[in-house]
Amino acid sequence: MHTLTWVVGGLVALGIFVLAAVMLGRRVADGARVFIWPWLAASVVNMLLGVYWANMPFSVEIPVLVIVFGAPAAVAWYVVKRFGAA
Repeated sequence: MHTLTWVVGGLVALGIFVLAAVMLGRRVADGARVFIWPWLAASVVNMLLGVYWANMPFSVEIPVLVIVFGAPAAVAWYVVKRFGAA
């Protein structure tokens, strides 16, 4: 459930980044591009909290990191490819 919450939160964050880009007069793809690095940082912090605070082994947290970061990042990649051309 925690993983699903983070994935949905990542998709919501992607929407916020895209909306902010459009409101600032930029393209949709620009918001999706900017989203990637903060989302990677948030995903890594989530993994580290799982390892050090919840005492989960790295072998369990690495696949979760791939899913938590990968799903919203894949959608962001699609948005960049779909809306990137001027």
